[in-house]
Amino acid sequence: MRCAQFRTALSARLDGEPTGLPGSRLDRHVARCAGCRAWLERAGQLRGRVRASAADGPSEEWSARLLNGLGTQGLGGGQAPDGPEPAER
Repeated sequence: MRCAQFRTALSARLDGEPTGLPGSRLDRHVARCAGCRAWLERAGQLRGRVRASAADGPSEEWSARLLNGLGTQGLGGGQAPDGPEPAER
């Protein structure tokens, strides 16, 4: 199984959704895979920032504040938790 599949399951776990994999299998993979451990940490941080921003209450500027925060404190130069964005064509 590839890391992308584990990361999809980890994302589902973070969201409280069914992962499609046993929790013990996810835990073993994260324990062995430094890349997925780092991804999970960044995804958890992002989730926390999104929740904190949403807790401030709805406003017209909520999206702008969130995007601004991600742009300046994001995931390492604008990368998604699972790696760089694909090149534009």
